Amino acid sequence: MELTRLSDDVEIISRAYARLHGVERTDDWLMLKLHEEVGELTQAFLNLSGRSRDRGLSDDETRAAFRGEVADALAQLLLVARRFDVDLSEELERKWFRWRHLVLPEDTAGIRDGGDPVQVRG
Repeated sequence: MELTRLSDDVEIISRAYARLHGVERTDDWLMLKLHEEVGELTQAFLNLSGRSRDRGLSDDETRAAFRGEVADALAQLLLVARRFDVDLSEELERKWFRWRHLVLPEDTAGIRDGGDPVQVRG
């Protein structure tokens, strides 16, 4: 799914959530909610890695909880980026993809087979 469409869809669900629960989606709320979601992701990771008290979940439930918290943290981060007019494609290009010239063939192994937009030194 394209990043802009994903951001749009998350925004719509967040607005519905706020309307249904009487939440005012202020700048502070968005940042605090992101922090909350990262905390929940950390807790799910601790549970997944066996460094938390037993919550009575099966292995499948534990993995599903972790995946769900990753999605929650990503969704909240998309909302923050949207609120503060962060062009994620542009910023990823500026902060991460400027290192493309360092990529070697072994760095892409098992990730993409052909059509890779990352330039590979060789």
